[in-house]
Amino acid sequence: MELSIKEIKEQEKERKRNYILDAAEKLFFSRGYDSVSMDDIANEVELSKAALYLYFKDKESLFFTIVLRGIKLLNAMIEESIKSCKTGVEILDTIARVYFEFVNKYPNHNRAYLYFRSDRFDIEDSEDMNEVAKEILKLRQDTFVITCNAIKSGIDEGLIRRDVDPVEVTVFLTLILKNLTEMRSDFIKLLEKRGIDKYQFFTDVAEFVHRMLMNTERGDAK
Repeated sequence: MELSIKEIKEQEKERKRNYILDAAEKLFFSRGYDSVSMDDIANEVELSKAALYLYFKDKESLFFTIVLRGIKLLNAMIEESIKSCKTGVEILDTIARVYFEFVNKYPNHNRAYLYFRSDRFDIEDSEDMNEVAKEILKLRQDTFVITCNAIKSGIDEGLIRRDVDPVEVTVFLTLILKNLTEMRSDFIKLLEKRGIDKYQFFTDVAEFVHRMLMNTERGDAK
């Protein structure tokens, strides 16, 4: 089927938009958000700054769109991986494993998200929030809900202790994962001297959390 002129123009616009995003992503990842200007990005993609603003209203929106790319990738990895899970505990373990894999495979995207959630941007003002920022927060909230529901399922299945609050535990697990990705270099070196690499440390932490949450009253509890 032959495309209309309008459809061809839309495809070309989308191609150019992705080209800009790819170029901006490289600049942000290599130099940091504050060291990159719209002039730098315009020069990189060989467009005038005025033309660049036809695709993105400002540098913040451009950066947020790059952050959104990473979050969509992470969520897709999680959704695909939990399809085969049969229990709430399996879902919890899978989410943690996938997040660890994501951080190691896409460290720049993870750092960009952490910078997005830093005090650098005012993203909590719901009345004037950037639309892309809203989508990012919604996707992260979706993962939070999946995790919380997995804990509830684990409790109902008798695998997780009944005296824990699913929301509190989800916040706790989120903080653990965040801090694991930002571990101080001196801690990393200290662990490596003991023969413990980052993956082993992550595995050990996951086991610690398991022991904290598991319902030990069950005869088959590990």
